[in-house]
Amino acid sequence: MNKVRLLLLLFPFLLAASCTEEEVPDNPKEFTIYFQFDHVNHAWGYLHRGFIIDQQGTLYDYNQPGNWNWPENDQIKVEDFESNLLQATARDTFLNENTLQKMEQLALKARQGRLSEGKSVMADAGAEIYAIYLSKKNSPVLTRYLLQQRGDWYQKNTSPASDILTEWLIEVRGKSGFPEKHFN
Repeated sequence: MNKVRLLLLLFPFLLAASCTEEEVPDNPKEFTIYFQFDHVNHAWGYLHRGFIIDQQGTLYDYNQPGNWNWPENDQIKVEDFESNLLQATARDTFLNENTLQKMEQLALKARQGRLSEGKSVMADAGAEIYAIYLSKKNSPVLTRYLLQQRGDWYQKNTSPASDILTEWLIEVRGKSGFPEKHFN
């Protein structure tokens, strides 16, 4: 009889433990999200160029910006990031809204990925960096999440969402003006 009472007492706890709460995905509209391709090289002179994509689908190109603000420990103040945008030129083209919404969902997934161990693979190729910047709306700081870095140093985010985002950014980047041999 004591075993039956014990089971009756434990049953609600066992039932609660067996129920799984369905994970509610984050809503991209609650976040500030930017996508970035950045190419930096210090070999044989200084080169710095790339682009940033905002949530409206605007592409901002930059080439040799003067006072660039770099993230520290993968954090950058929103005002510093916006200062970087002021050094860029908005393209006349805008990205497809449906595609952008899909990429925003993937960005939220990619931030959960782990980074592979970095390895040195080239010399004098510089760095080609694919990244996302995220924060909750109205936060004073954005966090940078590396998707992939190529060139002298190779490292990638292991999230499958990161691979899709990197391929998308390569497609947006296009081939012209960027030597393909360094992007394989």
